[in-house]
Amino acid sequence: MSHLDTLDAAELDRWRILLADAWGLMAAGGQAPGLRAMLLAADELGDGDVVVPWTGRRWSPSAAAAVSSALIHAWDFDDTHDEAVVHTAAVAVPAALVAAQRRPASGARFADGVVVGVQVLARLGGLVGPRPGVIRTAGLGAPAAAAAVAATWGLDRAGIENAMSLALGASLAPGSRQAVVDSSLAKRVQPGLAVQAGLYAASLAAHGIEGPRGWLTGEHGLVPGSQLSVADVLDGPFAGAELAIKPYPACRYGHAAIAAAEELYRRHGAEADDRIVVHLPEGASYAMVSRPFADRGEPIIDAQFSVPWQVASVWTTGRYDVATLAGPDVVDPGIAAAAAHVEVRQDLPASTVMSGATVELLRGGDVHVVEAPMPGGPAAPLDRDAVTAKIRSCFTVGGLDANVEADRTWAFVDGVADLDAAGLRRALSEFTPSRQPVA
Repeated sequence: MSHLDTLDAAELDRWRILLADAWGLMAAGGQAPGLRAMLLAADELGDGDVVVPWTGRRWSPSAAAAVSSALIHAWDFDDTHDEAVVHTAAVAVPAALVAAQRRPASGARFADGVVVGVQVLARLGGLVGPRPGVIRTAGLGAPAAAAAVAATWGLDRAGIENAMSLALGASLAPGSRQAVVDSSLAKRVQPGLAVQAGLYAASLAAHGIEGPRGWLTGEHGLVPGSQLSVADVLDGPFAGAELAIKPYPACRYGHAAIAAAEELYRRHGAEADDRIVVHLPEGASYAMVSRPFADRGEPIIDAQFSVPWQVASVWTTGRYDVATLAGPDVVDPGIAAAAAHVEVRQDLPASTVMSGATVELLRGGDVHVVEAPMPGGPAAPLDRDAVTAKIRSCFTVGGLDANVEADRTWAFVDGVADLDAAGLRRALSEFTPSRQPVA
C-alpha cells in the first residue's frame, strides 16, 4: 500500500489543499525581493533536466531543490504546523518534486514523497521542540527531505529511516534564527539548503550507505535517552491534517492579531487619533513579533515579523495581504509612522501552542475590543474556496491569469496520483510562465 492510500477522505482533502497552496506560492515566489538574485546563484550550480514549475527553466537536482523551496517560502506565506512550528511544504514538495524527476517516478510516488516529508518534519518538530536560536524547518528539514526523496524513489521503511539517519549530520547547519533577527533575506533559502542535504542523504541510502542507528534516541541523537522509535515519526494520523494554511503572508505568531485588527477596522473604520493596543501571550516565541517596528535593513522581513506594522497596514490601507508586500505599501512611510501608535503587550497567559490575540481600539474615551482565535489552523481551517482565493492572489502577483491557473492547479492536484512517470513530467513541464522566465 502506498503512503497516500493510508489517508482517509478528510486527510486526503487537506493534502490536496497543501499541494495547491504550494503550487500557487511557487508562482508568486519569483516576484519576491531577493529571489531573482537567489535564482541567479542557483544557475551557478549548473543546468540540468529537473523542471521547476513557473520558472521556464530546468536545473540540476541540487539547484532545483534550492529554487523550488525558495519559491514556496519566498513570501513567508507557506503552511505552518502550529505545535511543531515548521513549514512543511517548503521541504516536502521540493524534495519529492526533484526526486520524481531524477529517478522517473509516477504521480503516486510523488504524492507519497510529499505525504512522508510532511509527516516526518511535523513529527520531528514536535518531538524535538524549540531549541535556542534554531529554526526547526531548516534545522530538521534535511531528514524530512531525505524521507520524502526515499519514499518517492520507492525505498522501503528501513531505507527511509536510513536516509533520515544519514541526513541528520547536516540538518542543523542551515537552521539559525539569526536570519530573522538581522532581517536577512537568507531566511528564504534555509529550507532549500536542508532539501539539498536530504537529497544527497537519500541518494547515499539508495546506494547502500548506512547512517548511525542511534540518530533518534542515541547518546547524541535528536532526543537522547527517550523511548521513542521511528514509528513515532512515520506512523500515526497524517500530520498534514494538523497544518495551518496561512491566511496572511506573515510570521504565524502575528496572525490572530491581524485577524482581530481587521475585524475592528470593519466595525469602526480608522481615525487619525486612534491608538491600538495588542495583547499577545507571554514567552520568547511571541517576543520577536511584539517588539516596536523598526527598519532593520530589509523592508519585507521587517514587516512580516512586526505586529505593529501589520496592524498599522490594516489601519492605513484597509488590508494586509501579499499585494501589500508586493507593492509600494511595504516601504510606505505612512504605515511605518502609524506603527508607532500600535502598542503590543505580552500579557496573555503563555501557551505551548500558538494562541489567539486581543486587540483594543482606543478612540476618545471609548475602548473597542475584539478577541480573535488563531485563524487557518485545524480549529478554523481554510477550505478549498478560501485556498483558491489565496492562490489566485499569488497568481496575480506572479503575473499570471489567476482564474486559468487556479483551475489548472486544481486539475493537476486532483489527478496527480493517476499519472505515470511520463505523464507527471509532461504535466510539470506545462506549468510555464506567461511572461519572461524569472531568471
